Amino acid sequence: MIFKNCICIAQARIIEGPRKKAHICTIAYHEDLDSFLRICLPFEYGKDTKIRRWSRFCFEGQKPEKDTRVESYEFGKLLSIDKQLSANEKILLHQKILSLYQHESELNENKKSIGIIVPEPSSLEFQTKPLTEREVEYKNIMKSKGIFFPDFTVRVIGKSGQFKRKFNKQLVQWDVFEAIRKDIDPFLSLKSYKEPYIITGNTPWKRDSFLAISILSAPKSLTVHAHHQQLSLI
Repeated sequence: MIFKNCICIAQARIIEGPRKKAHICTIAYHEDLDSFLRICLPFEYGKDTKIRRWSRFCFEGQKPEKDTRVESYEFGKLLSIDKQLSANEKILLHQKILSLYQHESELNENKKSIGIIVPEPSSLEFQTKPLTEREVEYKNIMKSKGIFFPDFTVRVIGKSGQFKRKFNKQLVQWDVFEAIRKDIDPFLSLKSYKEPYIITGNTPWKRDSFLAISILSAPKSLTVHAHHQQLSLI
């Protein structure tokens, strides 16, 4: 299958486990279908994956055998990649993304695996947590191959109208961990966003629990499109 007009909007940190080679879980907005796609980009140490946030690209892919999530596709071959979107194109893209907003309960009900959280302004907090046994196993595998994996996980906490209590999600954003690897604090920048929103996704094994894939900064007043989408569903 050929997928044209895909735009990268979020990428998780590099991960490798006992059963799956190193890869970067990448969320794309598919312009042709006005929907999200998930692809796992293979990662090789020292080689550029080429696809970055805001890149428009075309790839060849197919449905994976073991991942039955409707948005998931196996990455076969990169067919083309364009320069990153212009400032005006990014504004239009933020509007399209936010117009796909659903509450997490609706995502679960509709068996969707990619979603959006719109936090209350200035409510975001960040915490680090010790690694679990499983995460230590991942860390050791990746360390043996020269791939960075920190001694902790990161949680993003905040308030949102779709939750009764504060949400608390593991944050796996690639450039956050790249900043940590380079001893740069990424959290001051994320806290400065005036209208943040979070791209979320689940795993094939735990469909009703979502991770924070990436925190984006919406242009002024555009998060209203998420609320308009909810009103249209009533």
